Amino acid sequence: MQSLKAVLIVSSIILVPQSSLAQSCRWDGTAPWCAGACGGGETEVFRASDLPPHWKDAFPGIQNTNFGEPCALGTKTLCCPASGGSECRWDGTAPFCDGECRPGEVAAAPPPGIPSGNSCVTGSKKWCCRAATTGSARQALTTNPKLSLFAAIWDKSEGVAWQARHGLNAAQYQQTFNELTTQGYRPVDVSGYSVGGLATYAAIFEKRSAPEFVAFHGLSGARYQEEFDRLTGAGFKPVHVDGYTVGGQVQYAAIFEKSRSEGWAARHNIDAATYQSEFDRWTNQGYRLVTVSGYNVNGQDRYAAIWEKRPSLPWVARHGLTTAQYQQQFNELAAQGYRVVKVSGWRAGNEPRFAAIWEKTDGPAWQARHQMLADGYQEEFDRLLRDGYRLRDVSGYHMYD
Repeated sequence: MQSLKAVLIVSSIILVPQSSLAQSCRWDGTAPWCAGACGGGETEVFRASDLPPHWKDAFPGIQNTNFGEPCALGTKTLCCPASGGSECRWDGTAPFCDGECRPGEVAAAPPPGIPSGNSCVTGSKKWCCRAATTGSARQALTTNPKLSLFAAIWDKSEGVAWQARHGLNAAQYQQTFNELTTQGYRPVDVSGYSVGGLATYAAIFEKRSAPEFVAFHGLSGARYQEEFDRLTGAGFKPVHVDGYTVGGQVQYAAIFEKSRSEGWAARHNIDAATYQSEFDRWTNQGYRLVTVSGYNVNGQDRYAAIWEKRPSLPWVARHGLTTAQYQQQFNELAAQGYRVVKVSGWRAGNEPRFAAIWEKTDGPAWQARHQMLADGYQEEFDRLLRDGYRLRDVSGYHMYD
């Protein structure tokens, strides 16, 4: 079981004279949900979600010198005054570095003698300096994959070997699909989203051989309907569907498995009112919702969903929720013993929307997060992987496309 990048608390450190630290450096970020960021005229020196015990007193004289409580999500940042008016930092986390400057920054040559922290096994770090720019940063926001957002669910359970990926373009996803399926893996969850007008994917693969399956991505609505009709006519049923828009056009990713079951129903490209009507229709006949995907077409929310008629734990589903509404439902249902088992996030105008399914069960320990930027998602992934959790569901969405 392994995926994405290795666990590492520290992202980078630049050695700064102790006298400088004592005078004016500070920790930025408030636990438990940390989002440390340096202000104007400051340089990011160090970033961490927690400090090893022997480092706790390594920074005397800094504001909040004891670092404070560790972060449950995100990282705190050690910020020091920029030298000579520059605002620069290292980007890239050892040992698997993938340095990339943020919007408004440019890659530059570091001054002689500036250390970059731990060495990279793969990739490289970049010395990023804030650029003096004018005009709009819209293009940088649109095309920067680090500004993608993720909602995800983990649980602490045993199971088959698994792999997960995110931020893959269509060609990279196809290559990953080909490589993993030849090793006996199959996709069990696929989320499509658009970054800079290009289809991008996050997915989970599990190593198991049965039943026979077919999976595809990047299909238009018409092509998806053709494949749906062909596969269901050949004895397959849909077990996962994800709708997303790229350049204003709807695309679908889906997984079908060979099954003799006739107790299922699926719908796609339906508006909110029709979805509610279909939801009521099938639940009144004893079906339960097993997957739901929300997406937005020309300002209107659309849905794709699958119901199955089978014994089930108590369950609840919601759709079309704002961030605040989703958090409220999450809190209220968690207090009643429900846990989220499926979540879909998408962009509706300039705001995110969510649809989700909860089940009432004790089950294993679990964790769920939403509104995570790519770096924060990677950090949570690494932390939870280290603690024995496995990823069960992931949804990517990009708010600047």
